[in-house]
Amino acid sequence: MSKSTVITRDTALPSAWRYSVMRKVFMAISGMVLVAFLFGHWAGNTVLLDGELAFNEYLVWLQRHPILHYGVWIVIAMALLVHLAVGPSHWLKNRRARPERYYKRKYRATTWAARTMMVSGLTLLLFICVHVAQVRGWLVFGASDSVFRNLQTGFTRWPVTTLYVLGQVALAFHLYHGVWSLFQTLGAHHPRYNQWRRPFAVVVGLGIAFLNIALVLLNIDAVRAVLR
Repeated sequence: MSKSTVITRDTALPSAWRYSVMRKVFMAISGMVLVAFLFGHWAGNTVLLDGELAFNEYLVWLQRHPILHYGVWIVIAMALLVHLAVGPSHWLKNRRARPERYYKRKYRATTWAARTMMVSGLTLLLFICVHVAQVRGWLVFGASDSVFRNLQTGFTRWPVTTLYVLGQVALAFHLYHGVWSLFQTLGAHHPRYNQWRRPFAVVVGLGIAFLNIALVLLNIDAVRAVLR
């Protein structure tokens, strides 16, 4: 009787498997950079609560530190490009690995946030484009040379505010799965601490989304009037 050869993922497609791992590592590292930026971006934008003068002074301060200002944006742009380049590629390769549809899907070791990463990612990309257009005054409403006024004018329109909130919801789901999985990707997991990975991912995802939405709502005059 001839011995049958046991074929595993490592022996059959070692190079493809290593490439898959590297894609995940690139996604994890670029994701960490973007999460750090989100917290920093929110912290800087809290100046909005102090009014237009304080916000303009903050922008002037950034302009006086071009290395810091443009250095951060270069790093963020590179991280975003990596995320946009590797993410869809990784998703497509996983789809092609399973060309045949299951008759009945049973999701056990995954979550809804994980299964909709591509949807939430595309939603975030659309949100970023609209948000940048709003800040720069490229949209029809309230075009101005003042970033502060562009933001305030835009958020008085319910479609803009609604899109912003939906973008933050997509961000919460995207961050939840991304933060939860990056620990596994980077090998930062231990049986003693793994139980905290999911709560931590929830706090990061919901935390950033809540802080951003609260910051926007607190800058709408109608909301301020109600709170008073």
